[in-house]
Amino acid sequence: MKKLSLVLTIAATIVSATVTQGMAQAKAASGTLAAGTPAAGKISSTSEVTNLSVKDMGSLHFKLAFENPLRQKTKISLIDKDRNVLFDDYMHENTQYVKAFNLSNLADGEYTFLVESGKDKQKKDFTISTKTLRGIFLASN
Repeated sequence: MKKLSLVLTIAATIVSATVTQGMAQAKAASGTLAAGTPAAGKISSTSEVTNLSVKDMGSLHFKLAFENPLRQKTKISLIDKDRNVLFDDYMHENTQYVKAFNLSNLADGEYTFLVESGKDKQKKDFTISTKTLRGIFLASN
């Protein structure tokens, strides 16, 4: 006669980040971000920064890229939902910016890549969330 035993299996923890497709731009001097959703991250030709994109490279590694055709001084920031600056960088001599980010050390939460050039502000929001999957299966002896 076969014995059946109940075995509890805990699956690996899955950590993921989702980049929202919404992008915000601000043209007003007040600095208030106004929501906008240009197709595929494209920005109108009047923007100082164009083609802002965040590419998920897996395992919480991301690539941030944009063009700065006017070579304006541009500030790049990574901020959390409480507006704490976790990273900032400046560029103005190049027409393109590409940087890889390893975000695996960040806690679960909401974050934003913010690119500011003059009065132009654009952002890419994303969320990091950890999910633990648990399951049960029967094993026979």
